[in-house]
Amino acid sequence: MRGILLLLAGAALIYLGFKGSDTDESTTLSGDPPIQNWQDESTSSTEHSQPEQPITGGSDVGSPPQETAPTDPNPPLEPESAPESEPASVPAVPEPEAQPRFELVGASADPVELASLLLDAWISQDPTSLGKYMNGEEGGTLTPARRTMVAAFWQSMAGKGDEAQKTLVELDGAEGVTSSELALLGIAVEPPASRVLAASRSRRGALERAMQMILLEVDSSNALAEGRLPAAAVGYSHLIHAEIEAPWPAHREALTAWSAALRKSQGAHRLSKSGDWPSIEVEVKDGETLTHIRKRALAEQEGMIVCTGLIERVNEVKRYIHPKDRLRVPTSRPNVLVDLSARLVVYRHGEEAVLCFPCGIGREGKETPPGVFLIGDKVEEPIWYREDGPPVPYGDPENALGDRWLEWRLDGQKTSFGFHGTNDPNGVGSRVSRGCIRLKNADVRELFELLPVGAEIVVQP
Repeated sequence: MRGILLLLAGAALIYLGFKGSDTDESTTLSGDPPIQNWQDESTSSTEHSQPEQPITGGSDVGSPPQETAPTDPNPPLEPESAPESEPASVPAVPEPEAQPRFELVGASADPVELASLLLDAWISQDPTSLGKYMNGEEGGTLTPARRTMVAAFWQSMAGKGDEAQKTLVELDGAEGVTSSELALLGIAVEPPASRVLAASRSRRGALERAMQMILLEVDSSNALAEGRLPAAAVGYSHLIHAEIEAPWPAHREALTAWSAALRKSQGAHRLSKSGDWPSIEVEVKDGETLTHIRKRALAEQEGMIVCTGLIERVNEVKRYIHPKDRLRVPTSRPNVLVDLSARLVVYRHGEEAVLCFPCGIGREGKETPPGVFLIGDKVEEPIWYREDGPPVPYGDPENALGDRWLEWRLDGQKTSFGFHGTNDPNGVGSRVSRGCIRLKNADVRELFELLPVGAEIVVQP
């Protein structure tokens, strides 16, 4: 849909004006008069940690921790609907002559705010804030070459690659832009079908990261629309990682949309028997269950961790297996990345994101601790043991733990932290818990089935 919108926008796009990096004259890439501001003419004018209370009571399989009903008034973010109109164009402004406010800064400058605004403009298809920045005092600290480069990048993504190509040639050797930024601009000016984008999670500059993310979003969206689901899955995995590792506040609405696209894509990749992923193959013998298959796989592959739920899911067998069936068992280790700022749980195979879930985190004074943990006890239909009253059985409306409990262990020791469900799904996405990660019940049931005991959990601020 976005590609179609951009094609429509390209026909009506206001041609961009740029200020050259070594001249005081304003020029335009077309013969149109220069626009005097970046505004569209149609317009008028994240948390750290402290453990929960220790567990009291319990059973021999481990008791869930203390938890309270959510009190955070902020509802979780829901995905926005796709835009139904053309995206607004971002006219780049020719700098007025004799305007001295632009300082030259080194090419190594890392404009985090500019990068975030560029990405936000693309996600929302509304360049208003980006235009205000570029035309204001903050934009005045950028080199003319960098301003020109950003405008050309937007132009190319809006379907004006031929004209942006001319700007790319003019910027060759200019001071104030990095070679990596120009390389990404070079990719952007190519037709989408001809682009070769090497996904990387180690971009040095914020602006490089934003540019690459926009390219990744377009390429992943196109792959999904064209039915190239494995390519889409890998692209959305890189995109989600890039966003939660970025130096700006997470775009949570975008993460919600990308997570939905990732789930659809991974259904034909990491969660499909026919997917192209590292595995070993085990043939079912007479009388064997998935538990037997798991044990044989663990004996065959040193260092593997896997659970029967994961074997069932990737082979699409629904627990029914027969002699001579050949089952694939993933060799990439399942693990979880929890990003507290984004309120996101990322279930992964190795370093590839497979599924994402929104989550609630520890409230003020009971923050969820960053760190590295391992999955310990897994409890279905948990009892909630609270310190200020009697135990609350599963199914009671007052039971704050929901349908499942997955304990976290640290250095081999039980902790009072874990993944669990909820008796109030409206609290998911907010600061609601005593330090645990709270998930919707459907999500925690899915994670419960896929995540084996001993799996690593990395919690980052």
